[in-house]
Amino acid sequence: MESVDTILKLHEKTRLDSLNLIVSENRMSERARAPLASDISQRYAADFYHGTAPARQLTTYVTKLASEAFDAQYVNLSPISGNMSLLAVVFALSGTGDHVGRIPPFFPGGGYPLDYAVFDRRPLPLPFSDENWQVDLDATVSLLDEVKPPLVVLGSSIVTYPMPVREISEIVHAYGGLVAYDGSHTLGLIAGGQYQDPLREGADLLLGSTHKTFPGPQGGLILTNDKEIHERVETLSNFRPLSGPTLICNPHLARVASLGIVLEETSWTDYAKRVVDNAQSVAVALLDEGIPLRGTAARNFTELTYCHQILIDVPLDEARRLRDHFGRHRINVDGFLRLGVSEITRLGFTVEECAELGRLIAALIRNENDVPAEVDRRIGELIESHRDVVL
Repeated sequence: MESVDTILKLHEKTRLDSLNLIVSENRMSERARAPLASDISQRYAADFYHGTAPARQLTTYVTKLASEAFDAQYVNLSPISGNMSLLAVVFALSGTGDHVGRIPPFFPGGGYPLDYAVFDRRPLPLPFSDENWQVDLDATVSLLDEVKPPLVVLGSSIVTYPMPVREISEIVHAYGGLVAYDGSHTLGLIAGGQYQDPLREGADLLLGSTHKTFPGPQGGLILTNDKEIHERVETLSNFRPLSGPTLICNPHLARVASLGIVLEETSWTDYAKRVVDNAQSVAVALLDEGIPLRGTAARNFTELTYCHQILIDVPLDEARRLRDHFGRHRINVDGFLRLGVSEITRLGFTVEECAELGRLIAALIRNENDVPAEVDRRIGELIESHRDVVL
């Protein structure tokens, strides 16, 4: 008989019996998951309500942890998603009818596809090189100098390399604009010092979701070292009892508690380095097997990814077909055929195992109509030997 419980059990079985390479997901520890089913999941924090002192203590403590992890003076924990983080920044730092510079969505570019027009903003796509999978810096500088958008949002959802934050920030600041960096996909790597450091490179804000390379609950985070910017964003994103809610009424305290546990328990430098090493291992193995990858024109192939993602270069219709083909052989990927190693790194995968995984994926691609039994056997063995979060 169908019920919510039986469907949840099916979900758990499906996920535990597969290798999850979805770039936008990760695996939390049992300790970090526990608050999501605790009493605090149904409570408020505002001092308008009696009995909320521990909740406010929690928020203050987790804010301190996030500030330390990212070396940022001001932290906003309120956004309940990366999307809400971006909306708060866009509403606070741009006006109706303004241009907002952004990385173009999808291909080429991979920027977050927020529908700016719905919010009466005009998206300004920055020139992007498909071959190098990178911002075309000269063309971007010329465009920004001409249009002068008050806000430029850097960062991408389809990403391999750090972006030229310093160079773009210099031109934007010269005409009085601001730069936000959407680190949704790379937030955990930024915390571990293994990608780039947007706030030190000139970005005014770092924002993002907390469940991709950052192995936490679904939610958002906004960080800055500028008090005025922080206050402007806070006004747009926090509940104020005397004037009413704005974008966010309740920050979901269970999420905040879970986020705090992740900040407490994660060894960021070790974790982030292992993610990058594992991604490079998969990428090199795929190239050695003759599988084309996006962005390889920009770097020597042994350094072709600096984050958690590997981008197999195939047409979109083929990518979706291969996604389903991989799924039949217990490997979960998305419809762009981005491969992410964050979750399997948390489960203890080594660089040697990731190299083997790259070869197995290549075998799946080459033998789509007749996959050798040995490939399925090894995928199954890798799943069985990596069941628990160990990192």
